[in-house]
Amino acid sequence: MSAVPAVAAGPACIVAAASMYSMHASGAKGAPAVTRLATLVRGDAEGMNTRAPMSKTERQRLIQTVVQQREIATQRELVSALSALGCEVTQATVSRDIRELDLQKVRTHLGRAKYLLSSRERPKDPEQAARHVLRDFARSTSVSQQLLVVRCEIGTASTVARQIDNLNHTDIVGTLAGDDTFVVILGTADKAQEMKRYVDRLREA
Repeated sequence: MSAVPAVAAGPACIVAAASMYSMHASGAKGAPAVTRLATLVRGDAEGMNTRAPMSKTERQRLIQTVVQQREIATQRELVSALSALGCEVTQATVSRDIRELDLQKVRTHLGRAKYLLSSRERPKDPEQAARHVLRDFARSTSVSQQLLVVRCEIGTASTVARQIDNLNHTDIVGTLAGDDTFVVILGTADKAQEMKRYVDRLREA
């Protein structure tokens, strides 16, 4: 009999049956998501240690459920919440999922940042959306040659940079974002100064 070729495994999310059933029984806040994902587990009660790979679509549905049910402020918190549900993923994978799902960051009434599904409270006007996140999360702006440097609250720089990208401003060459800082690349130093004044107006509006 010829050997069956091995299938290359990607960064699949793995769901642990025991962890899901125990959370459902305890009535944890994430129970609806756990109930939904329990159908992925193969086998019966004797096979509680069986693990089933979760597809990208299922993982992103789980992310949406977690974001709806909990106040998740950072990618690390989201990775941790998924891990608690038996879904082990890297922060890089979560970062891509956040971009693809177009999750937005807003502030709660207590002033804490949180992710929100893009279908809720999302301004349709790109400038309004940029104004919203700049006002909430941007802390300072400065210019270095043709670069506009914007410092933000920890974990929010990529969210703000994305809204700056969405402006489709003709002077912007591109943006690069880290954890608490992003840069806007302009063609010249003069355009960088003009962009700083524009961003400051949005931030202070």
